[in-house]
Amino acid sequence: MASEDFIDKTSRFLARREGIDKTLKVLRYSARLAVALGPKDPELAKRLSSFEKSVGVSRKAYRLGKFLQDVNSLRHSKTRDPTFLLELLAYGGEGVYYFTEQLTWLVKAGALSKDLEERFGRISATAELIGYAGSIWLSLLKLSKLMEQERTLENALEKLAKDGAVVDAKTQAKLAALRFQRRLRCALVVQDLADSLMALNDVTGGRIKGLNSPLLLALAGLTSGCVSFFKNWNA
Repeated sequence: MASEDFIDKTSRFLARREGIDKTLKVLRYSARLAVALGPKDPELAKRLSSFEKSVGVSRKAYRLGKFLQDVNSLRHSKTRDPTFLLELLAYGGEGVYYFTEQLTWLVKAGALSKDLEERFGRISATAELIGYAGSIWLSLLKLSKLMEQERTLENALEKLAKDGAVVDAKTQAKLAALRFQRRLRCALVVQDLADSLMALNDVTGGRIKGLNSPLLLALAGLTSGCVSFFKNWNA
């Protein structure tokens, strides 16, 4: 949308569930980072911590029914090679995670017994970690294909330049699009790795020394939030 200005784009972004969810994610982990850095004012730390927890519950509510996206991704997948197993891990794990998060939200909202929260938390974190393992593997395969396509197109453009031929704008635009997709895919791998750190900490109950650092977890969450915000902002 060439005539769209910043306010138009922001309005359209926040009109979508993903836009609100990713904005809340950035806000949540920004607050967690501020708490991890240890503000001198105890009252400020208490408010930031309360805000972070409240936003976390709100995000669970916004994910209502989101697991159906993963169900549909598997239903409509056209993959017929062993890569489908990776899709099953990625979408299946993420789908179970989102479904269990809905149950966790019902616990926090008081609709289900509080005794179930710990069990749902373990299931959710384990499914999330499995999903990220599949997603990272898939992203690396896609990244390899993108890099190969980019090299092929670059070689073709170099050949045209040596031959003195005119390179059309459409081919240059295609190369620019491939480069953007490659950079975005690299960022998505970083995002999945950051989210995996947090999921692994949840699965192990925070027993891994160093991994349970509030500062590290806050930075991982904020990194993931910024990448997902950027991806959806440019979608």
